[in-house]
Amino acid sequence: MRTGHSAIIATIALAVSIVSASADLLPERVSGYEYFIGTPCTIDGQPATCDVEFAGWTGGGGQVADGWRAFPGNGQGTWTASVDYKGKPKFGGQVQLLDGSFKLLFADGQSVLGRVTGGTITWPDAGQSSICGMEVAVVSMNVRYRRGATGRGLFRGCLHDLPAGSVIPPEIWGKLTQ
Repeated sequence: MRTGHSAIIATIALAVSIVSASADLLPERVSGYEYFIGTPCTIDGQPATCDVEFAGWTGGGGQVADGWRAFPGNGQGTWTASVDYKGKPKFGGQVQLLDGSFKLLFADGQSVLGRVTGGTITWPDAGQSSICGMEVAVVSMNVRYRRGATGRGLFRGCLHDLPAGSVIPPEIWGKLTQ
């Protein structure tokens, strides 16, 4: 009986330590660039844009105006993301995030991986501000973690990509949370 009791306590202690280690990785602020605008595709019979690619580094101010930080940020890690959406990016408009994936890799070898499960990118009217700044879009992206964290989470951020050609490459920044 005593051996069984010890095994249960050891299992609980291990589970708590894994959850605690995962929780230590988030929240994480990030900055980076949109480096590929994607390609036209069809999702569920609807026109969409697939494989929009982003990459960057850890560090930044979160979902605030002027929250973007230049490379290497805080030097703690790098990230990539690929996203599919429907709708047309435009001032006063919104696109719906449909699918995608992301990887957040830390310098110490730890990582957070997951799927994009939905969300929106919303642009203010031309000449207007959002919480992210003048003519900067607000990103709200739902995620499901596969490694490094558990359950669902959220990326709240900012995307400065309009007017087209005014920010080369387009900048993205924000905060990934559990």
